[in-house]
Amino acid sequence: MDPKPAQKRKVERPFVENVVDLVHLDQYTLGDRALQAELLQLFRTQLKNQTKTLVSCNTEDDWKSGVHTLKGAARSIGARQVCEVAEAMEAIPFADKEARDAILQQLSDVRAMFESNVGQYLQHR
Repeated sequence: MDPKPAQKRKVERPFVENVVDLVHLDQYTLGDRALQAELLQLFRTQLKNQTKTLVSCNTEDDWKSGVHTLKGAARSIGARQVCEVAEAMEAIPFADKEARDAILQQLSDVRAMFESNVGQYLQHR
């Protein structure tokens, strides 16, 4: 027997609530669940691509631009942890390669959790 919609919603929410502020996303999309799913999938792709871009940055301007882009996209959908890491990235001097490597590892960890949790959420919709 399929769970009732309210029960199904309770089952899927814990996956995504770890990485996305659903209240914010709900307000941002005016409750449109299909749009939410599309935005989450788009951000998953952008997060993957932006992480690759940041790993391969060769200039301070590219780093700043990439971090700013990531922070804005994360903030727009309510991806709190990604946004927090991006904010921390802004404070790191580009010349400090060791600090950049450490924060990029944090970003990679947060990205893995985001992809997993959002993937489960989208699969259970």
